[in-house]
Amino acid sequence: MADKPIPFVDLAFKYAPLATRFHQDLDRVLSSGSFILGEELARFEAAVTDFTGAPHAVGVGNGTDALMLCLKAMGIGPGDEVVTSPMSYLATASSIALCGATAVFADVDDGLNLDPERIEDALSPRTKAIMVVHLAGIPARIADIVDIADRHGLAVVEDCAQAFGARLHGRSVGTFGRFGAVSFHPLKNLGTLGDGGLILARNPDDARWLRQARNHGHNGRDACDFWSVNSRLDELHAAFLRTQLACYPQELRRRRRLAALYRAELAGAVGFPEIPDGGDPSYNWIMALVDRREELVAFLSGHGVETKVHYPLLLPSLKAAAETCRVHGDLRNARRQVARILSLPMAEHVSESDVLTVCGHVKAFAPATSLFPR
Repeated sequence: MADKPIPFVDLAFKYAPLATRFHQDLDRVLSSGSFILGEELARFEAAVTDFTGAPHAVGVGNGTDALMLCLKAMGIGPGDEVVTSPMSYLATASSIALCGATAVFADVDDGLNLDPERIEDALSPRTKAIMVVHLAGIPARIADIVDIADRHGLAVVEDCAQAFGARLHGRSVGTFGRFGAVSFHPLKNLGTLGDGGLILARNPDDARWLRQARNHGHNGRDACDFWSVNSRLDELHAAFLRTQLACYPQELRRRRRLAALYRAELAGAVGFPEIPDGGDPSYNWIMALVDRREELVAFLSGHGVETKVHYPLLLPSLKAAAETCRVHGDLRNARRQVARILSLPMAEHVSESDVLTVCGHVKAFAPATSLFPR
């Protein structure tokens, strides 16, 4: 009998249970006649502040815009530097470059997030901020990083694109720094049916500026105080997201159970990124650390298990980074681990039985090859 396929993503499965409520959301938005910057968005933003504990939430068009608007709110531009992680999706670096600033890459720790011990040496007189990525939903050591930033008079932006709902010592990531940037791309744990994003802010003046900046810089219908972008989270997306947010804690608990099962079943067979003390990840996916990765990928694929690599290239290795970024140090840990990371199935369609099946295939491969880190 052929192995049951276990795809990495199944968006149709993810959204099918919500179809009736999504149609109700659509009917409500249609009948309101308000499609942009209306009550649906205000309700969703309020729900996010309740969920995260952030004083302010500002819905925007997507996660990349969220990062860029955070940087622009701090006046970051040409000649400035932002220290960040080399292990992330490209928007972490592109948002810095698109503001005219330079991304400075420092090495990662054993959680695959920006290493606080590598930050201070990467600072220069031009450094204006630190952008922290909570990769795969595992919290970075953000409290230590904020302490460093405070000592040097720097701002902290948290890239929470993959980490909505992750916590550290009971506190939501995205609320430690000056800003937290969130993505609601469909592949995120909390995703809409298209693009969407949001910014968490602590300061009411920052929140007021962001609300104006997401809407061209308008101050009233015909006035404009400064040039800005059109980056608004539409009413329909806000409605869909609020519907999902109501049941999101249950999904987080499920993902954490699956992650614990993966870690227990594969203990000693593969490695995993280190979770900081007090960390409660959101697990946008479960990441393993393996040697001879390509052989394992092929083996699992032969048994119907789809895997991904997030991400096969460090950001400074991308062609686009050549003239807009710089590397500080040798990035020894990042360069070592980027060849070993492997994301295993974790999304809504994955059951505990599926996890046990995946783990069984991995363990069947491991004894025959002895290719895994200990």
